[in-house]
Amino acid sequence: YGPEIFGKVMIINYSVTLSGLEDQLLNEVVRFERADLADQRAALVEEVAELAGMLKELEDTLLYELANSTGNILDNTDLIETLEKTKTKAVEISEKLEVSKATAVEIDETCAAYRPVAKRGSILFFVMSSLSTLNNMYELSLALYMVVFLQSLERAEADSMIENRLENILAQQTKDCYNYCCRGIFETHKLMFSLQMTLRIQDGEGRLDMQLVDFFLKGNLSLDKSYDPAPSADGVDFISDSGWHDMQRLVTLSDNFTNMISDIRAEVGAWKAWYDLEAPESAPMPQGYDEKLSPLERMLVLRCFRVDRVYVAITKFIMIEMGPEYVSPPVMDFDIIFKDSTPMVPVAFVLSPGADPATDIFKLAAKLGMGGPRLKYMALGQGQGPVAQSMVE
Repeated sequence: YGPEIFGKVMIINYSVTLSGLEDQLLNEVVRFERADLADQRAALVEEVAELAGMLKELEDTLLYELANSTGNILDNTDLIETLEKTKTKAVEISEKLEVSKATAVEIDETCAAYRPVAKRGSILFFVMSSLSTLNNMYELSLALYMVVFLQSLERAEADSMIENRLENILAQQTKDCYNYCCRGIFETHKLMFSLQMTLRIQDGEGRLDMQLVDFFLKGNLSLDKSYDPAPSADGVDFISDSGWHDMQRLVTLSDNFTNMISDIRAEVGAWKAWYDLEAPESAPMPQGYDEKLSPLERMLVLRCFRVDRVYVAITKFIMIEMGPEYVSPPVMDFDIIFKDSTPMVPVAFVLSPGADPATDIFKLAAKLGMGGPRLKYMALGQGQGPVAQSMVE
């Protein structure tokens, strides 16, 4: 919103937050996995609210009696009896409230075991919804995401051990969200989505240094050029000026990079040979840096030497961290598309010239017993809107 809007009205941001959505999803997971706990928690909330209301009512009654009493309070036997009854009842209610609080703590501790699923679900939603910055067509509603989230709980393999069950849910949930999202975005954005998902999951697990991500995206933003010239091998400058400028920033990000510039100068021939490889991202780095650096850190070094191979390195990074299935978008399967939809979630096809899903849709309808006269279809054009609406109704 522009300044003119803010000057006229008060804007209140009611957008869901990462932690807020995590709590909502935790309730959904507990309701699905442990319906007994969900019911017990709901009953406990009602009981606590009722007891607190009774306690407030007793206090108000006592204050009213005291305010309206006349004469000596010690001679007012009715007031004294009311006071004793109120005190006894208040003690009983307070004891019940303490028991309820202890029970609530036990329930929360049991429910907390399912929090990793809720946390992953919240992370995946924000990764998917952030794609709208690339294209308005990628807007995602929370209601639609809940369909995917609950379906992943149903599809995850059951297990009597809660640890194994959680692992199954996390794997199914992540894969379902990846497949669902990849079906609705353009090919050029799929690897970007995989990388974003990988980094956000690592961040949620506390395994990501955001300084490294910032460097990967932006490089060295300093305008001060280094007076230290890039090393050359046999009189050949093989590191670009921008790459060497980025290297000056890279060595300040982690202890693993501190001695990299001096190490490169010490064995410049080995680094030149690595640089000249057709696929350096698939070959070990000189001087044992391959073992010393994490997959993300190795990608940062490659960015300084061979920025043209970063795209391939991203693919390799995702395969290492998430698995090869997260760089292989799913093929179009109408059976799966139908299973992911609901009567209230229609399927919209964005067609490029020459593409026509009609034949596959007719085959799917026949397979599901909805072919022939039961399948309604028409080509929309001028005046066809009311006809289509009547078909839906």
